[in-house]
Amino acid sequence: MDEDERPLDRSPYYVTHSEHLDRVLSRPQLAGIGISGCIGGGIFITSGALIATTGSLGAALSYVVAGGLVACVMCTITEMVTCRPLTGALIDLPHTFLDPASGFAIATLYGINKICAMATLTALAAQLTVPSKASRGTEAGVNVAFIALTTFSHCLGVKLYGKIERAAMCFKLSLLVLVCVMMVVLNFGGGGPREGKYSGSWKPAGYVHATAGTIPSDDGFEISGTGGIIFAFITSITLAMFSFGTDLVAMTAGEAKDPWRDVPATMTFVYIVPIVMYPFAMFAAGANVNYADPKLSQGWTKGNGPPRSPFVIAAEASSLTALPKALNALFILSAYTTANTDLYAASRSVFMLSQQYLPRKIANIFGRTNNGHTPLAAILLCSALGFLSLLGLADKSGRQPRITLSEIYTGTETCINICLCTTFLRFKAGLDRLAKRRIFGRNHPLYKSRLYKSRWQPLPAYIGIIGSAFVLIWPGVPPLVILVTGRSLTKTSTVDLTKTSTVDLKSPINLAFDVIGAYIGPFIFASLYLSYKYIYPRTSRVDIRNLTAEDYVLQDLSNIELEGPTCVPPVPRPRFGSYEMDGQNDGIAGPSTTIGDPFKGDQSYVDISMQEEIEAEAARSNERARIRQILERRPERLRSGIWREIWSFVRTDKEDGE
Repeated sequence: MDEDERPLDRSPYYVTHSEHLDRVLSRPQLAGIGISGCIGGGIFITSGALIATTGSLGAALSYVVAGGLVACVMCTITEMVTCRPLTGALIDLPHTFLDPASGFAIATLYGINKICAMATLTALAAQLTVPSKASRGTEAGVNVAFIALTTFSHCLGVKLYGKIERAAMCFKLSLLVLVCVMMVVLNFGGGGPREGKYSGSWKPAGYVHATAGTIPSDDGFEISGTGGIIFAFITSITLAMFSFGTDLVAMTAGEAKDPWRDVPATMTFVYIVPIVMYPFAMFAAGANVNYADPKLSQGWTKGNGPPRSPFVIAAEASSLTALPKALNALFILSAYTTANTDLYAASRSVFMLSQQYLPRKIANIFGRTNNGHTPLAAILLCSALGFLSLLGLADKSGRQPRITLSEIYTGTETCINICLCTTFLRFKAGLDRLAKRRIFGRNHPLYKSRLYKSRWQPLPAYIGIIGSAFVLIWPGVPPLVILVTGRSLTKTSTVDLTKTSTVDLKSPINLAFDVIGAYIGPFIFASLYLSYKYIYPRTSRVDIRNLTAEDYVLQDLSNIELEGPTCVPPVPRPRFGSYEMDGQNDGIAGPSTTIGDPFKGDQSYVDISMQEEIEAEAARSNERARIRQILERRPERLRSGIWREIWSFVRTDKEDGE
């Protein structure tokens, strides 16, 4: 084994003691990390901006559209990760099937993405925790305390962390169901007589009158009618994307105890839950909150403190005085635990980035684990970068730095989605080539039962690319329009539609930061990709003709990680000759040649091309048998039935037997 080669470049792939993570996470723990990473501040706290932007119904529909886009991306990623559930799977896939330069760009961008998300949610949780009149020192102390507690929980090892996230999953799913039921009860008159001025708004803001969600124009400081509705609806879709962080399970693949069985099922579960529940939760909240309520946050107006949750605003209109405070405390805990999960993902990305792409001196620090397979150095580095949450203290309202960080998160996330969907097109092309060579393909029964075949491909991959590109471009449009057209906005009073009051927009500097936050993600990705590809170390695109069945069907992971649990012996793979590789890759027969001395009259001529074709077919047959032997050892998906599979996200089979 060549120690000078980095793990992803080793053939066959292997990792040593300090290069791999600990495979101890069960299915409930994997699901806990995934659910905890996506259900948090986005849906519970900042979703009020969607209602203010496009109305109650429009906010719910925004989550439907955003969820459909996320589903296309996630089913595409799930198929690839199921084939290669290695450490840093989201980095390994573009490195193996697209270009090592794209793997480097994704590794760096994913770390930035999760660090920004961690800082955003930590700042949000701290803002909601301290009283409105508290000093900045108090808020800074709460930020530091949150980050310290997060770091401590990760340094104790992934097994304990998985148990914590399992409990967080139960808490968040229960909370999400609770607030949905609560909003329905409040809408039907539960909780006593309603207080306050505002009643439910069931229609999108039409912008016939200017509202807090309008975009200014030169003549009326609004985009009225159908154009305003479409403009606001598209904007709310981009805002809804912040609530989805469903790719976290892919980063846990390197620590899954049984990745072949648990990773595809868990990834599917984690993205289906928010896609199904978010629209209903948003619709239920919007039925109790008026879109013109001044308590709802606005993305392009001056803020005054942290954003207000639409669920808390609805609860404040009831006579249950203790309910808003209770919900606020639960939402703080939810946002904090999501930030905790983002630290997990960021540390694994930094670990893989250092291990695979950075100089050896850096790799020996941040690309290594301790004897318990915990990447302590990477965790501490990401925790230190998490102090970006303190940037909010530079703004009196504390909003703009947090908003800019969230925009960077959305921009980098969409770049990653575009790259991974493009990777799938190459992944599928390589498999189709193997199927044409009669070796292995997506329609093979074992591929469907032991691996994972996503439906209707490549359509979902193309939808993921086009939709993500649109989400990438649009967030910078509203602040650009405001900068170009004007800086004042009239807001119609919901009490008297004949009276108006003025709402000041952000300063030009803050609007410029909105634009920068929206577009800095693709700029960073392009800079990283082009520098790695054309400047140093210079890489070339992966040729699909060089992709073999070994790239899709891995041996038992304990064989390639050297220290896994007790496993069956590896299936031997005979070394191919040149003509056999031709038979596997291209099916190109060699030229006809002769054997012996052609000047001897009794010399028989042999068509070597026919002989090579026979031997190539034998090699293909042996490869098919090897693939079948490997895959038949793996568990069959959904063998226990759908309801038992769902129950397995709560309790494992081992726990049921105790």
